[in-house]
Amino acid sequence: MGFGVIRMTPEKEFIAGNQENPTLYSCQLGETKLLLEAFEMFTQASSSLESAFSQLQRKVQILTEELESKNIELEKSLQEKEEAQNYLRTILERLPCGVLVLDGNGELALCNPMAADVLGKSKSSKSKQSGQPSLSAGMRNHFAGAVGKAEIEIPLGSGGKKRVLATSGAPLTDAAGRRSGTLHIIRDVTEMKALQEQSKRVERLSAMGEMAVELAHEIRNPLGSVELFASLLVKELSGDPKRWAENIRIGIRSLNNIVSNMLHFANPFSPSFSNVDIHEVIEEILKFTDPIMNQRQVLVEKYFNAENPVIPADRELLRQMMLNLILNAMKAMPANGSLTIITRNFRQNKSRPPGLELQIQDTGIGIPAENLSRIFDPFFTTNKNGTGLGLSVVHQIVERHSGSIQVSSEVNRGTKFTIVFENGQNGFGFISKDSIHE
Repeated sequence: MGFGVIRMTPEKEFIAGNQENPTLYSCQLGETKLLLEAFEMFTQASSSLESAFSQLQRKVQILTEELESKNIELEKSLQEKEEAQNYLRTILERLPCGVLVLDGNGELALCNPMAADVLGKSKSSKSKQSGQPSLSAGMRNHFAGAVGKAEIEIPLGSGGKKRVLATSGAPLTDAAGRRSGTLHIIRDVTEMKALQEQSKRVERLSAMGEMAVELAHEIRNPLGSVELFASLLVKELSGDPKRWAENIRIGIRSLNNIVSNMLHFANPFSPSFSNVDIHEVIEEILKFTDPIMNQRQVLVEKYFNAENPVIPADRELLRQMMLNLILNAMKAMPANGSLTIITRNFRQNKSRPPGLELQIQDTGIGIPAENLSRIFDPFFTTNKNGTGLGLSVVHQIVERHSGSIQVSSEVNRGTKFTIVFENGQNGFGFISKDSIHE
C-alpha cells in the first residue's frame, strides 16, 4: 500500500511556512485578508460599473435613436418650410399686381417684380438691395395715406410716361402686436383709365352721331327745295343775279355733300348690289360738280380705258365715293388746276372676270408724308373749313365693296388715289351680295 503526495494550497503553504514566526505570521495573515477583501470589493465595483455601463449604453442607444428621429423630423420640417417659402415666393413673383412692404421707418423692405416694374426699377425681390425702386417722400406720403382705405389712385410719371396706380394698404404687426410696417398692393390702372376715357368718348360720339343723323335729315329736306329754286333762278336770270344764283346752288350742293357724309359716317348704309357702269357714275358726278369746276377753272381729263366698266356695286354709294374724291381734289387745287380720271381693267386670275382700277389724280398742294397714314381717319383734316369725313367715308365705301384704296402724294405736285375693285361677276347678269365674296 503506497502513500499519495499531499499538496497544500498557496495559502496553507504560506501559513505552514511561517508558523515558526507567529508575529510575522499574524501580520501577513491580516494583510492577506485585507487584500482579499479589497479584491472582493474591486470585483463588486467592477460588476457594478459593468452594469452601469450597460445601462448607459442602452440609454445612449435610445437617445441616439431619438436624436436620429428628431433630426429626420427637423430635416423634413425644414424641407417643408423651404418648399412653402419657395411656393409663397413664386406666388409673390407671379402675382398680377405689385406688392410692397415698408418697415416701421417707411423704408422699402420687400418688393415683388410687378411692383418694381410698375415703379420703373429692376425686378429684384430681395429687400434693401440696390436696384430697388426708390420711393420719394411724396410717394411715401401717398402710400401712408392708402393704409386702411379701400383704394386710392396715385399719379406716377416715370421715363416720360404718365401712369395711374391704384393702391391699398394694411398695417403689419409683430408677435407682440406692435406695428412693424405696412403692406401695400399696387395695380397699374393706366390702360383701364384710358379705356374708360375712350368709352366715354365713344358714348359722346354715339350721342353726337344720333343727333347728327336727326339734324342731317331735318336739314336735307329744305336743302333740296332751296337747290331747286336756285336752279330755276339760274335759268331765268342773267348777268350778276344769275352768277349769284349759281353760287347759291354750288353752296347748297357742297352743304348737301357734308350732310350726306355725316349720314354715311354716323349710320353706314348696307350696300344694295347690282351691275353698275362706273363710267356712267363718273359722268353723273362730273355733271353734278360742273358749276364748281367752272368756278375754279379746273381742267378735267378722262381716260376711260376699261373695256368692261361694269362692276357689282351699290350705285348711290359709288356716287358718294366719286363726289367726295372729286370735291377733295378740287379743294386741294388752286385755280387752273388739272383733274385726271383713268379707268382700266386688270386680270389677276384667268378663271375670273377682269377687275377694275380707278385712278383720280390732281395737281393740288399734295399731302405731307407724315399725314398720309391718317387721311382716312375720321375727323382728320388739314383744311380749316373741312369736316374730315369725306375720305373716311370713301374708305368705308371701298371696304364695303371688298375693294382696296391706295394713295400717293408729293407736296406741291399733287395727289393720286388708286381704287381697285375685284370683279366677281359671271357675264353681265345681276350679281348678288353673296356671289361677290366667293
